[in-house]
Amino acid sequence: MKTCAYCGSEIERNYCFYCQMELESHYILENGKRLANNIQHLPSEQDIFLSTKDLKQRETIELLCLLKYARKHRTEVYNWRFLTNKAHEVEQVEEMKENSYKEYENATRKVWVIENILKERMGYYPKSITEEFINRYYHRIKQSEKKRMIMQKSVVKKNKA
Repeated sequence: MKTCAYCGSEIERNYCFYCQMELESHYILENGKRLANNIQHLPSEQDIFLSTKDLKQRETIELLCLLKYARKHRTEVYNWRFLTNKAHEVEQVEEMKENSYKEYENATRKVWVIENILKERMGYYPKSITEEFINRYYHRIKQSEKKRMIMQKSVVKKNKA
């Protein structure tokens, strides 16, 4: 039986009468199944350099990983910037300082982009992201996909009076 991914109601064609809307094909599921997250693998650290448009297409758990990576990258860039500020004997110190400030600004803006996409989706962005946090979040995703949306028919008993 074809069902709506939002409410679990049986649908006719591509229309859900309960939700009162036309459904795209990926919102038409079978037998009350819930939408599944499309998590094929966790992202690599290089994915932090994707465009904002591409980042918005990623699953929330992927963004959480990317935020962790982006914060780590920003710290590394900050430490490099700090070291270039201490350098005095190199001919290209000014150029290095300028590049380090640009890199730090880019790294910071990337962190902000990912934080704000998460805030838009979740209502907040996590202050700290640990492996345990990501594992718990992933476990919750998998648990929420298991429970089907199926109404049990109840039988009304008539009182004998």
